[in-house]
Amino acid sequence: MNSPKTIAPRSESKKLLLLPAREAEQLFQSYEKQQQLEILSATRNPKSREKLYYLVPDCTELIQESPTEDVLQVLDTMLGTGLASVLLPCLSNEQFEELLDIAVWRDGKLDEESLDLWLFELSECERDDLGRLLRELDIRLLAALLHGRVTLQDLHSGMLLEAGYLDPSSPAIDYADERARAICNAMWEADDEVFRTFIRELFAIDTEGDVKAELAAAFDAVQADRAERVIARDKEAGIDITEADLIEKVDLESLTFDDDEDNNDENK
Repeated sequence: MNSPKTIAPRSESKKLLLLPAREAEQLFQSYEKQQQLEILSATRNPKSREKLYYLVPDCTELIQESPTEDVLQVLDTMLGTGLASVLLPCLSNEQFEELLDIAVWRDGKLDEESLDLWLFELSECERDDLGRLLRELDIRLLAALLHGRVTLQDLHSGMLLEAGYLDPSSPAIDYADERARAICNAMWEADDEVFRTFIRELFAIDTEGDVKAELAAAFDAVQADRAERVIARDKEAGIDITEADLIEKVDLESLTFDDDEDNNDENK
């Protein structure tokens, strides 16, 4: 069996991006999968990397074998457009969990605006894909984020919920904005039991008395679970520096990157 031809991944990436679409597809698909992954990894511009993923009929396998950070860079360029919903279903469950652990937390604290954008992208996914991904999302976090934007009118809502009469269109539920309504509708259509669990979490927050304390406790619990996952992943990867250590030792704002490829690609 012939050995695969040696390639220079970054040069091949530039060549592929200059070719007409059909020629680029044929050339990229002629590479071994490991070579494709090397080319993707060597492509620093996220938009250019996205173009390379589309050179195969189904990029699910390539995305699932790519580092989560590389995929996140691509998805991050699409946030708020609804376009990320095309690639989100390609993620494995483990990648999706890791992606959220990276994307919606800043310095160990929840970035609510970022999470809201990701929820919007999720709501644009096909419902079967959304159902799978929702089961990887901590519903306590979703309830804490949407508390105040999705409200139950009175305590009788709990009785309606238990009786199975509560759905997103119910008059017992009020929405502060259309995005919250869209997220709830998508959740219901994808997995009605996940929606009911979400409403139960909202109901629990509202009926415990001290709402602020309940919200703080929910955020703290989710944050602690996320910290455990990050430590476990770092340990498996042989990383012995924590996020806190990184923040303390490295001024991330001062870092610069070689973006010569970015400039070339954007000017094509």
